[in-house]
Amino acid sequence: MSYSYLIDLYHVLDERINQIDNEKSPDNTRADELEYQQGRRDSLVDFKKYLEENYHHKLPRRIQRAHKP
Repeated sequence: MSYSYLIDLYHVLDERINQIDNEKSPDNTRADELEYQQGRRDSLVDFKKYLEENYHHKLPRRIQRAHKP
């Protein structure tokens, strides 16, 4: 895997997680939709954690230091 793909994937996952956090508003959202949004967020966080645990340490050290997850 190219280093840039992993770094780009980190950024995309962070953007999606932030987008879900901004969309969640309990005032005008049904309970089932909130559960769906929380499930999406949990899946993205789990995937990001998987990438960090299994692939981040394979990056060159200078890139690891520059892009801390």
